[in-house]
Amino acid sequence: MLAIDTLLNGHYRITVVLDAYPDAELYRAIDQRSSLRVLITALPQPDQTAVNDVLRLARELAQVQMPGFLALRDYFAIEHVCYLVADDPGGSDLERFARERGSPLSEQETLAIVDRLLAVLERLHRHQPPLLLGDVRTCDLWSSPEGGLSLAPFACARHIGAEATPYRAPELYDHAVEPAPVSDIYAMGAVLYHLLTGWPPPPANQRQAGMPLNAPRVLNPQVSVLAEQLTLRALELKPANRYQQVSEMRSALETVRLMAGRPMGATPPIERPVTPVTPAPPPTASATTVSPPAPTTAVPPPALAAPLPPTPPPIAAPTAPVAAAPSRPFLSTSCLLAIVGGLAVIAFGVCVLVAVLVGLYMTNSSVFGWIGSTAAMSPTASALPTPSAAVTTELRQQVEAITQTAQLREDGLGAATYSPDGQLVAVAVGKGVQLRDAETLALQQSLNGHTGDVSALVFSPDGTILASGAQDDPVVRVWNVRNGREVLQLQGHEDWIRSLAFSPDGRLLASGSADRTIRIWDVARGETLVVLRGHTDLLGNVAFSPDGRRLASASRDGTVRLWDVASGQQIDTFRFTAPVDTQSNAPFWMTGIAFSPDGRQIAAGSINGNVYLLDAETGNVQRELRGHDGWVVIRGVAYSPDGRLLASASLDGSVRLWNPVNGVERDVLRQRGLRLLGLSWSPDGSRILSSSDMGGNLAIWDVASAQIVQSFQITQGVVTGVHYSPDGKLLVASGANGAVRVHVLESGRTLNLDGGAATNDYIECISNNEVVAISEAGEIVVIDLTNRRPNEMLDGMNGFPLNLAVSPDHSLIAVGNERGEIYLWETVSRTYLRRLDGLSGPVYTLAFSADNAYLAAATNQPADAPQIAVWDLARGGNPQILRGHNGPIAKLVFSGTLLFSASSDGSLRVRDVAHDNTEVLQMSLPADRGWMTSVAITPNGKVLVAGTISGHLGFYNISNGELLREIDLASGAVLDLAITPDGRQLAVSTRDEGILLFDLSSVR
Repeated sequence: MLAIDTLLNGHYRITVVLDAYPDAELYRAIDQRSSLRVLITALPQPDQTAVNDVLRLARELAQVQMPGFLALRDYFAIEHVCYLVADDPGGSDLERFARERGSPLSEQETLAIVDRLLAVLERLHRHQPPLLLGDVRTCDLWSSPEGGLSLAPFACARHIGAEATPYRAPELYDHAVEPAPVSDIYAMGAVLYHLLTGWPPPPANQRQAGMPLNAPRVLNPQVSVLAEQLTLRALELKPANRYQQVSEMRSALETVRLMAGRPMGATPPIERPVTPVTPAPPPTASATTVSPPAPTTAVPPPALAAPLPPTPPPIAAPTAPVAAAPSRPFLSTSCLLAIVGGLAVIAFGVCVLVAVLVGLYMTNSSVFGWIGSTAAMSPTASALPTPSAAVTTELRQQVEAITQTAQLREDGLGAATYSPDGQLVAVAVGKGVQLRDAETLALQQSLNGHTGDVSALVFSPDGTILASGAQDDPVVRVWNVRNGREVLQLQGHEDWIRSLAFSPDGRLLASGSADRTIRIWDVARGETLVVLRGHTDLLGNVAFSPDGRRLASASRDGTVRLWDVASGQQIDTFRFTAPVDTQSNAPFWMTGIAFSPDGRQIAAGSINGNVYLLDAETGNVQRELRGHDGWVVIRGVAYSPDGRLLASASLDGSVRLWNPVNGVERDVLRQRGLRLLGLSWSPDGSRILSSSDMGGNLAIWDVASAQIVQSFQITQGVVTGVHYSPDGKLLVASGANGAVRVHVLESGRTLNLDGGAATNDYIECISNNEVVAISEAGEIVVIDLTNRRPNEMLDGMNGFPLNLAVSPDHSLIAVGNERGEIYLWETVSRTYLRRLDGLSGPVYTLAFSADNAYLAAATNQPADAPQIAVWDLARGGNPQILRGHNGPIAKLVFSGTLLFSASSDGSLRVRDVAHDNTEVLQMSLPADRGWMTSVAITPNGKVLVAGTISGHLGFYNISNGELLREIDLASGAVLDLAITPDGRQLAVSTRDEGILLFDLSSVR
């Protein structure tokens, strides 16, 4: 095996050893002639004849140049070892790629990836003579930052190995059988199975010996019937039963994509899973095999009591801050926005995020079904027309032509930490690190150089240097804090950096990587002293003991391990394995970790929301701290400097303070339910710094009072609302933290507005250059985006405004308050018109009909019996009160006189407000899909678009409820939808991927 820094063939410097097999080795290297990264495989051969055969084959492979194939750039032999050099896409191999995603890929993404691989395979098979893969391994498929997987050329030149792999066709275990196109098809079927389920199939020789193959839908119910059939045929043990040519499999795959996975006939039931036996992870460094999880049981959506956050599991009401944060101007105007005094109002979009983060992950592929109304339809009701088959087919084709055209997304906010002297705060923002003044949070320096989003950072004990690591980047970078210059790159990991820790004396740095190893570095020399191996899954955090002699590590394999730093050996007398998750039949993942200042205790966090206090010598559990409703995050466990308190941060948006001696909870610090990414104690222990990617802000807490003393906005955070201007040229995006971005779509420019109220709908366009907004101070403000006129306040309202709506013709503004009152203004003159009464609780959402004849408003108090009030604005009088939902209402929208109401009970009800509010139809969403978080209707009234908490986008024929198309956005929950007035563009705000824009021009 080649050592690191070996100079191969005079110009390839070996940087990483990726894999080593008896018949092959794989390296990452730098071509010093071009400074490009390359992959190099070493293939030992028995004699010169074999060497000549491999080099002859390499010449053929070098002729293949196409997308999805890593070009063979060089090949040569040294003695009886052949070396093949290919492009390095900079990503991970198949195994790490699937593992890093944390869950199976969406069917749409998987089919696109495999189709590209099949195109490569088809090209290789057409070559004369045919180029065959034969024995495919995980290191033959590589991801790239641009997405997808590419095939390396090495398998074509490699002999069949001695070890079993999940991708080798069964006939190839007979060494007398040569690879054939049909054996390569088996390999592609295995890759398809791996991506769809998150697990590779059992090796074919084990299947032949009797081990069953779980059907894909057993491991991932989201897999469609047709995609499952495609996969299982490719994985047939008998070659004659598989697809015989790549073109045949590609044609079948294309059919699955066109049909969106829907079968022509009845859907077969999901097979009963074969329950694998999962051995408990060993306490030592031996390797283990993790079995696929059993299908999860969906959790029903929680009942939400608007305007408070959702509660199961229980989440206490947010504590109002002692004083409002300093207000900031809207576009240099005189309007200053501050917090609504004494009123804790949380947007439903934010509540949805909380629900997702505490475990409501929807995985089943069931879709909406239309159910006939249980209410009798009035003879005069406007019945929905029944479309002809031709009309339905045409509409389906139009919807199938909808494509995503753009993504609007800011840099994400990551971890943050205090410097040892308490003078600075380091915070990860996108691919860089910002150094800010700890008191004012003013920016001092920016450290740039990473190629991925920064995932870990730590100051040295003396505060002179900062180490950082990033996603998609195996290099640890070390910075001079005083001048901001990069002083060192630590190279050796094979995958991205997840955690970092300095030894107490600052001489050593520990780095935990997605390659499942920990490296101990000599910082002064920039060299690896020892590599710690033993974890069988991704690393969580790492922590040195106070004396620097031991290192503790947490991992997704469910273990906490203790290492002797000097020898690199695992300390066998220390053992801890997390309890078993009954859904996955594997231990809960372990995340954050910290030593107590006296070194006698280790605190370790888990995805089950618990913190375990362990004896630092034995690993025995002293206390189990329960209270969080979401994951304890990797950088979410830390002792106070004096050791009297332990702090834990969670995805549930809270920091909990514990007495580490008796396990008693001392306090809870809450940030409006927006997930936290980590915490850091100030050196004197009086304050805690936390960061939230969803909130986009840093928060500094006073520990004694448990109050936020400073909050600083760095990014917009998660976008909970989107609205277009009348001409469709502006898109107004409102964040959960009150930050607003006005996107000028033609030019790509962005205008920033700060200080909106943290409610559901607090800003909308009233013209092509004006918006109306609810400020944090409870004011209703009209803002001229050109800054030519000062802001105008709308007078006449009592109470605290919660939500607003603008009529479709932009002539009216409606604002609802906490009393259930709605106030109306005329848009152009800003004249107050009147107040509407009749709703029994705080106004959650509002909607005008297209002709301004009706206004609907919903309240979610009580949560299990929300009500909708509908006013006839022309006739006046009391509103009609509509009931029927048994969960909070998420959205109201009109289409003509039909009122659509979406609820967290999983249903959408359609009522005709012009005919006694008769319920015309009802859409029902199974609990395993969650609920509709937002709905929108195309201006032509033909298509209903629905976004769900599970991150799916459904397009429905509004006349009969037929699902025309469903897209898995792989983006977390959908939070809001908006369609331009001309119906040509759809904006979708998502939890994890910002705003996605779709071209709707095909829907006519």
